[in-house]
Amino acid sequence: MRKCNKCQISYTGNIKRCPLCQGELIGKKTPSPFPKIIAKKENILYKILLFVSISLSLIFAFVEYIIHNQFTVTKYVVLGIVTSDILVLYIIKKYKDVLKKMNKYFIIILLLTFIWFFLTRSLIITTYIIPIVCIIIFVFNSITMLVLKDSYINRFLGLLLLDCLIGLIPGVLLMLNLTTTNILSYMCLLLDGLVLLGLIIFCHDRVIEELTKRFNI
Repeated sequence: MRKCNKCQISYTGNIKRCPLCQGELIGKKTPSPFPKIIAKKENILYKILLFVSISLSLIFAFVEYIIHNQFTVTKYVVLGIVTSDILVLYIIKKYKDVLKKMNKYFIIILLLTFIWFFLTRSLIITTYIIPIVCIIIFVFNSITMLVLKDSYINRFLGLLLLDCLIGLIPGVLLMLNLTTTNILSYMCLLLDGLVLLGLIIFCHDRVIEELTKRFNI
């Protein structure tokens, strides 16, 4: 049985943290006496995906209309979001560990945009595409975190901290003067700061534990 040294309580089943203090359990896991209930989260992920897609499309349409009084870039953004949604739906159907696969997918997309920029040197990529991808990562993870709550934070805290690091990329682009319009980069930095602030305020113990585990502090 796994045991919490702080609460002095033992637990059966595939549980990694104490439900009372959220401390890490030690010892070998033992089978739970209760039958495993498999909860389908596909419907939740579909709703999150739909909400994120519509919200981002409306945000970018509003921003472009305010700045340029047109929707030229928004058309490509919506096309990119729809294409991304198709691939994400495939991931949801195909793989078991969906959320981890989706985070890897977003990071691969971000790397591809950088390769695209180095090949073309187009400032459209650094001004719009890269901040858009970073914002999509933040919005998707933030909504997922709010819906799934502790289970998501416990399993993917390392990925959330990595996303916060990725969110600084638009700031670097701003400092290097690689953007023609700064509003999307500022939006990304704002989201980055809010997510990081939320993690520090509400999950500071787990953040410290994760950093200690990652960097052997």
